[in-house]
Amino acid sequence: MALQPQANCEASPAGPVRTKCYIGLSRINRQNSEISAGVAQQQAETAIYRAVGMNWQVMGFGDFSSMAGETDMILRNTSTGGVEVYDISNNQITGAAFMGAVGLNWQFSGVGNFSGSGESDMMLRNSNTGGLEVYDIANNQLTGAAFIGNVGVNWQFSGVGNFSGVPGETDLLLRNVNTGGLELYDINNNQLTGAAFIGTVGLDWQFAGIAPANGAGTSDLVLRNANSGAFEVYDIANNQLTGAAPLGSVGLDWQLGGFAADPPTGSMGSLGSTSQLVQAMAGFGGGSGGGESLNTAPLSAETSQQPLLTTPQHV
Repeated sequence: MALQPQANCEASPAGPVRTKCYIGLSRINRQNSEISAGVAQQQAETAIYRAVGMNWQVMGFGDFSSMAGETDMILRNTSTGGVEVYDISNNQITGAAFMGAVGLNWQFSGVGNFSGSGESDMMLRNSNTGGLEVYDIANNQLTGAAFIGNVGVNWQFSGVGNFSGVPGETDLLLRNVNTGGLELYDINNNQLTGAAFIGTVGLDWQFAGIAPANGAGTSDLVLRNANSGAFEVYDIANNQLTGAAPLGSVGLDWQLGGFAADPPTGSMGSLGSTSQLVQAMAGFGGGSGGGESLNTAPLSAETSQQPLLTTPQHV
C-alpha cells in the first residue's frame, strides 16, 4: 500500500525545517514508486503463471525443484524446443526456471528417477535415430546428461515405471508398432542394466497408461481396446507378467485423462474392489456389460528376447 505524505512543506518555516520536510517527502515518493513497481511486476508474473501460450505444451510432472513432496510441471516450446519448469505448491505456481533448448527432433518420452539419486529426470528420444538421452534435473537446473543407446523407431515409447522391482528404479516400456510386442528396459545410474520381453498383444489394444492398479507402489500396464473401449490391466513384477484382469468398457467418446499416483488404499488389488471398479465403469454406458463378459486378447506366451538396443553411440 502506498505511503501518504502527512506534511505541507510550504507551511513549514523557511530554512532547515522546510528542507528536512522536502527530503522526507522525497523519500516517501521514492518508496511509493518502488512499491508500485513491485506490484506491477507481481501482477505481470501472476498473469504469466495463469496463462501460458499454446505453443508451450505440458510434457510431464515431477519434483524438479528438489523441494520435498513438491510436484512441479515441465513445459516445452513447440517452436524453439525451449524447456521451462514451473514449481507448484499448495495449488499455486511458486516459481519458474528456463532450463535451455533442445532440438525439436528430440521428443519428450518421460520423467523418472533414471539417475538413481531420487531426482525427477527427463528422458528424450531422437525421432530420426531412436536415440535415448537422459537429463538429470535438480533445483530446477540440468545437472547432467547421459546417452543410453538407440532403439529402432518401430519401437515406440509406452511409459515408465518400476517394472523390475528394484527399489527406487524407473524403467522403460517400449512397444513394437508392427507386432505389438512389449519390451522392458531396466535403467539405473543413467545406464541400461537389463531387458526383458514380456509378450505380444493385438494392435487394437492401445497403451492407456502405467498405474498402481494391483496395489500401492506397483507399476501395472493398462491397455484399451480401440474398437470396444474396453480396459485391461496387466500386473508386472520382476520384469514379468504376474496377472491380468478386465476392468470394463467405457464409450469411445470418453477419453482417458490419467491415473492417480497411488490408489487411496492398499485394497485395490482385491477381487471385491476390482468388481466395484468394473461395475462403475460399466455404469458409464460404454459397453454391453462388465469386464467379466469381455472377449479380451491376453498377451501371448512368446518369450523370445528381442535385441533392440544397439551399442550406445551418440548421434
